[in-house]
Amino acid sequence: MARRCRGVDWSRTPLGPTEDWSVTLRIAVRMVLESPFPIALWCGPSLTLIYNDGYGAVLGSKHPSALGRPGHAVWKEIWPTIEVMFRRGAAARTTYAENACFEMDRADGTLGEAWFTYAVSPIRDESGDIVAFLNPATETTSRVMVERELDRARETAERAERRIHDVFAQAPAFLAVLRGPEHRFEFANEAYRRLVGHRTIIDQPVADALPEVREQGFIDLLDQVYSTGSPFVGRAIPVMLERLHGEPPQQVYVDFVYQPLTGADGSIEGIVAHGSDVTDAVTARTVIEENASQYRFLADSIPVQVWTATTDGLLDYVNLRAETYFGAPASALIGTGWQSYVHREDLELAGARCAHSLSTGAPYEVEFRLRGAEGEYRWHLARGTAQRSTDGDVLRWFGTNTDIEEAKRNEAELQRLTMEATEANRAKSDFLAAMSHELRTPLNAIGGYAQLIEMGVRGPVTDAMVEDLRKIQRSKEHLNTLVGGVLAFAKGGTGRIELQTRNVGVDSLLRSVLDMIAPQLAERELILDPVEGNRDFVLRADEDKARQVLLNVLANALKFTPTGGHITITVTRVGPVGLIAVRDTGIGVASEQLEAIFEPFVQAGSALQSRDSGVGLGLAISRQLARAMGGDLTVESVQGSGSTFTLELPVRA
Repeated sequence: MARRCRGVDWSRTPLGPTEDWSVTLRIAVRMVLESPFPIALWCGPSLTLIYNDGYGAVLGSKHPSALGRPGHAVWKEIWPTIEVMFRRGAAARTTYAENACFEMDRADGTLGEAWFTYAVSPIRDESGDIVAFLNPATETTSRVMVERELDRARETAERAERRIHDVFAQAPAFLAVLRGPEHRFEFANEAYRRLVGHRTIIDQPVADALPEVREQGFIDLLDQVYSTGSPFVGRAIPVMLERLHGEPPQQVYVDFVYQPLTGADGSIEGIVAHGSDVTDAVTARTVIEENASQYRFLADSIPVQVWTATTDGLLDYVNLRAETYFGAPASALIGTGWQSYVHREDLELAGARCAHSLSTGAPYEVEFRLRGAEGEYRWHLARGTAQRSTDGDVLRWFGTNTDIEEAKRNEAELQRLTMEATEANRAKSDFLAAMSHELRTPLNAIGGYAQLIEMGVRGPVTDAMVEDLRKIQRSKEHLNTLVGGVLAFAKGGTGRIELQTRNVGVDSLLRSVLDMIAPQLAERELILDPVEGNRDFVLRADEDKARQVLLNVLANALKFTPTGGHITITVTRVGPVGLIAVRDTGIGVASEQLEAIFEPFVQAGSALQSRDSGVGLGLAISRQLARAMGGDLTVESVQGSGSTFTLELPVRA
């Protein structure tokens, strides 16, 4: 910056040639340029900027052109905010601020927030006059943003901790946190307190809080986990607990895990005891194992096939419904592989689901076809899971098969009906397109013959006959327009809209449309207000299609706005989207009809009786075209107060 300062022709700046500068100003400039800290001098009445290398980073894209320019021109976007600091300085007051926020021009040309710690203080010469303002400044945006992120992260962590605490507190499984070698209770959720009879246990060692477990080996297990750092998993472990105060202990069965808690340095700080009271499940399993007939009754009562199989897939139990479906007694089915009844095309998927269940421990679900008693196949939904020992080894497979043949047939029928409906819709559109083409030929013939007669080919034509022939031509043109609308709608319905997308200037598009409707405006004695908004941007659209949409919308406004009414066009750009809104003071549309007017062959209110109303395809076609171009056509309206139709199209990137 010292080299740059020497290269500036200061006589062309408000400060004038350097030889006219005061000694104080020269000393201040030399001190600033030699300082490594970001500093700027705002010199003279014009507050002309002189700054060092460090301050160049503060200026960003304004550097180096800021050198020698008035400060209000360099920092024009924040000048209304900082101007007061120089007035304070003139009154012998220094301004100092930490982490002050400004809306500043960034390197990419956009406004953005930036934070600075800075001071502004006057520098006076020997006579006491202010020759410059000293402005050390450093940007603290990064630090402020980091602090904000840290605050947000801290709040998020605290919320997460509270949420986890609440979840654990209400979890159906019991959970307790034990701290230190004494295994002192730090936390216990509702399920754990319910398990131990709602005793006061927090801040007490396990041995004191639950004295009945001292001789049952659980203290030794806790000591082992705490000393080794290896978790302990117990399945259906019996434990005697005093569930009611003063009553003898009751035996319960629990599945639980003792999981060590480690600190930041890797040392063991405590243990999490987590598990479930499985007393009911153990009791039920004992009853089932002791009474096979009850188990059989239960399985036979389930309205699905129930089976179990060995680890190699051989059936070792089937219920009555399975016997009935396969047409064989259980004795004939047991020992056979379940895969032998599955359709060969479905075997690969079924095998893959079983393998995944085996490796992950998760249940499986798969649809396949099963061969029945008569050799026919029916679709079934099979669900299964692996029964495992306390060591995690697979003991057998347990599963059910549910007949879903009717559901599959219904699904296929629904698909067939959907395809038929789609084909019918396509056939309808094709028919409309074909009929529209066929109707054009006689219409063109009518117009041609009417022109020949008007030209006198068949003899003299009176004024009255000319008028009648022109009425024929107008009716032919109106009908031709209706046929064209049907053809356009049919093309849209079959997805055959052809687009020639290119850059379309909004201003030229609007001028071409307004030129076309000028005669109708004059004929209907309507007022077109000046176009509102900025039209200096470019759309990506098919120009003819965009013009057609606007003409349709303006035709509606002309048609339904009484004499003397107003039509206003507003243009806005919202990010990547351009909006052209056409507002009228016409009859409006009832709220319940707003979406219906975009349906084919639907018109609102008295339009159905209008002699030039068409068949109700204009808005339907317009929305089709807008959406085909990547935009949309929407409406807002109040009945009796007019309507606003808005065309949305993408803006050139």
